[in-house]
Amino acid sequence: MTLRLPDGKTRLLLVEGKEDQEFFIRLGTQLTSTDDWPLHIAQYGGKSELADFLIALTRLANFSQLAIIGIVRDADFNTNALQSVQSALEEANVESERNLPIPQDVMVITPGNPSIIVLILPSEEREGMLEDLLFDVLREDPVAKCVEKYFDCLDEAGVAIVQERLSKARLRTFISGKNVGSESQGDDVDRQYLSDVFHMKWWKAENMWDNSTFDDAKAFLRQLLAE
Repeated sequence: MTLRLPDGKTRLLLVEGKEDQEFFIRLGTQLTSTDDWPLHIAQYGGKSELADFLIALTRLANFSQLAIIGIVRDADFNTNALQSVQSALEEANVESERNLPIPQDVMVITPGNPSIIVLILPSEEREGMLEDLLFDVLREDPVAKCVEKYFDCLDEAGVAIVQERLSKARLRTFISGKNVGSESQGDDVDRQYLSDVFHMKWWKAENMWDNSTFDDAKAFLRQLLAE
């Protein structure tokens, strides 16, 4: 794991992977210019790796420059995502002999040095992941209705659908459905992953970032960036 914290960055956003990172970069551009952001976004690799990442982070020479750390985690399935983040912070405190604050709620900045704020996707009250949040935005598209029928058909055919794989598969199927039509343009036809969605011409043309589904994520970012 390569970990670095650029000098001068006083805000740190920790996300699971590259698609989450792309999502928050693109979302951030809707709120403010990212050219002179005080924010650095880093990938910690997954829920089981968060504690080790935090331990390594606290040992960086310039760790003290951080005023606030934001942590994003998928809700996933049959798990308590906030409790998982709390446990990772507690383990990091023991191993590093630090006193990182332990948030008791999501979307609330827990005072400390640095402060901590947590966001669970698609929400604390609902199982799933970032892909489910994206699909919420796309549900009114006629292609989304076809996608739902496809997976209903698989279920009726006796395919034992793995819940943890469905969210990503559904989004990729949606993208494929958008790309087979004659309206698909240019590089769109070769795109198939979550991080590709934000570059699609139809995404840009329909101002998808204005959807209220993203309100919590925007509010989270605003708190993370507030002076």
